[in-house]
Amino acid sequence: MYSRYGRHYNRSVLKRRGTSVENARISGWQFFLLSLNFIVGTAFFVRPGSIIAVSKQDGWIVPLIAGIFAVLIACLWLTLASRNPGLSIVQICTKVAGKYFGGFIALLYIWFFIQLAGWVTRNLGDFMKTILMPRTPISVFHLMFLIVVCYAVIKGVETIARTIEFLAPLVVLIVVVIYLFTLSEWKWERFEPMFQVSTWQLIKDSLPVIGFPYMEAVTLMMLVPYVKSRVKTGLLLGITVATLLISGIVFVTIGVLGVTRTSHFAYPLYIIVQELQIAEFIEHVESTIVIVWLIWIFIKLCISYHCAVTGICQLFRVSDRTWIAIPLVLFISGIAILTHENIVDNIAVDTRYIFQYTSLYGIVLPVLLLFLTWIRRFRKGESGGSA
Repeated sequence: MYSRYGRHYNRSVLKRRGTSVENARISGWQFFLLSLNFIVGTAFFVRPGSIIAVSKQDGWIVPLIAGIFAVLIACLWLTLASRNPGLSIVQICTKVAGKYFGGFIALLYIWFFIQLAGWVTRNLGDFMKTILMPRTPISVFHLMFLIVVCYAVIKGVETIARTIEFLAPLVVLIVVVIYLFTLSEWKWERFEPMFQVSTWQLIKDSLPVIGFPYMEAVTLMMLVPYVKSRVKTGLLLGITVATLLISGIVFVTIGVLGVTRTSHFAYPLYIIVQELQIAEFIEHVESTIVIVWLIWIFIKLCISYHCAVTGICQLFRVSDRTWIAIPLVLFISGIAILTHENIVDNIAVDTRYIFQYTSLYGIVLPVLLLFLTWIRRFRKGESGGSA
């Protein structure tokens, strides 16, 4: 039977419910790495410029405020998971809200996972076409990356988790080296004047950051049934470390480039590494940060893609996820092309609507599902007492 957060499960029970079973288990450490890399993902490169453009020298405070709210929201998700142990967010929908209404909510989540995969794919295409290969059609980058991700998803979540364990030390090493070498260009004068933005304004500026990347992490609730133990620790610690990393890169970006220059760049971290000079003869080491960027995009895309495939299999009782994963390559590539016209349009939509949109999946629907769970338990307790 199920235990708290799905640490143990009975496969026969899952099959009777019509759920596709993936014979995989991941550790709490692997879940922590999944959470950390999923949240940092594209935000590490895309977020600093938009944060600094709005909050100026106090931009490094914005991720800290967003991270505090994210921890509170994650506690809501964990409470929902503990009340429905061993079930993913899609399975919880159909269990507590019924076949039809719950199925509709589950479809909304599946669409969100697919849309998230499309956003991540488009971020990859924009970066590659804008910075590295401007003459190559953007769909080429989409298809090349999605084919590799599709193969990883077919292999399963355990394979993805082991891949992250292998790649994580390389990513950490590159990021730490970049931090250290940028200190030579550091100037404290670029932080003046500091603490000019009011607390209320900083909270308002943190709303888009709460929406992206933090509330996107509701996707990780699809992976909870696979985790052996320490789900709560893995998720909350992943959010905390990701918050420190994002705040740290914003802090470094202000100190190295300054507010004015950063506000005009879509990828300020790439500019920092591009201008970095080591020992007066090693230049143009931006290929290292491109490697980090591709690894983080691969991880986030794998997780969102896997959750979309798993959600479809669980909702429609499909036993072989291969036939779901392969067609999604073309579907997600199409969504990525239609998502927005260019980077400017993407930034505008992100600033105005991302918090409101992701709140539906990160706050509104989890609260509704938790409320329905309590009603279901209350009715069950009443019927048991009367019997």
